[in-house]
Amino acid sequence: MAIFDQHHFSELFRQFCFDAVLVLLMTYAATVKAQAQPATRAESIVSPAWVKALLDFQSGQATRPSGYINNRFVILETSWANLNDAKDYRAEHLPGAIHLNTDELENGYPRWLLRPLQELQNVIGAHGITPETTVIVYGKQTIAAARVWWVLNYAGVKDVRLLNGGLAAWKSAGYATEATINQPLRTRFSAQPRTKWLATTDYVRQKIRSRDTLLADARSQTEFLGERSGYEYMDFKGRIPSAISIGDADDAARLYVNADGSLRDASEILAMWKAAGLLNDGREVIFYCGSGWRSSLAFLYAWVLGFDRIRNYSDGWAGWSTLYSPDPRAKGNTPGWRQQRTRNPIVTGAPKS
Repeated sequence: MAIFDQHHFSELFRQFCFDAVLVLLMTYAATVKAQAQPATRAESIVSPAWVKALLDFQSGQATRPSGYINNRFVILETSWANLNDAKDYRAEHLPGAIHLNTDELENGYPRWLLRPLQELQNVIGAHGITPETTVIVYGKQTIAAARVWWVLNYAGVKDVRLLNGGLAAWKSAGYATEATINQPLRTRFSAQPRTKWLATTDYVRQKIRSRDTLLADARSQTEFLGERSGYEYMDFKGRIPSAISIGDADDAARLYVNADGSLRDASEILAMWKAAGLLNDGREVIFYCGSGWRSSLAFLYAWVLGFDRIRNYSDGWAGWSTLYSPDPRAKGNTPGWRQQRTRNPIVTGAPKS
């Protein structure tokens, strides 16, 4: 019978302990990796339960939610109102949520076009957001939330989610709200933008006759046909040449949102687009509407559905059709401003078959 001396036994024991610890560490690392995978495209849209799990994780009451790999998050309630006038936010909102006025992302009356990138990044930093901050966006208007979702992604925030159903869905799930006016912790925001998410007017002008590009008009049929501009402050009517209408989106809530405020199933939107001639066939798709709100929601759906070559023409019909110059004598839709039609080509009437 072999007899081990004390030194030999100690070496074996240390090796056993080392191997056991190594196995435990590898198991733990694999578990953490499985729990902390980056969000998939489908997870760009999140449920109230996921957001509740995130809040519970922050307070130490739950494990890390699937797809959440950052160490900090911000919940944004958004609407077209400054903080003093944001009645919905001041009445109640998700715990910890801060308010974002969509005016801060645009250059104001009468144009309402997207601000330059540096200005957008300054606004984002002022709301306490860094490129590595997970942001959950919601609003009473789904197109406002989708607009902010797109702007944050374009400006370089790496993980942006839209709360499906917004506050109504949150309350329907039985979760608590608050009325505290939360102030953001300002920070400096600097990031590489997703330049391929944006189409400029010059870019669209180059692509209107390209066989490799499809212009997807996300406005109403009456706007598409040139029967009305769709905006009280805009005179010119029509559409961009070669564009196709992807749905009667005068009321985007009716087209993309269910009666309870939740987003329609993506498969329903895909079927609608296929019927309109919008296919995920490798061509680049440029979405546009009047000034980037409805097209941002269409872009979000395309992103979730796996379209790879997609851009949002954020300036939309406003940027394509109209130039404004100050004129105190001007009256009508834009008092104090004179509208001039750009030199960009415009089409009206039903498309030729």
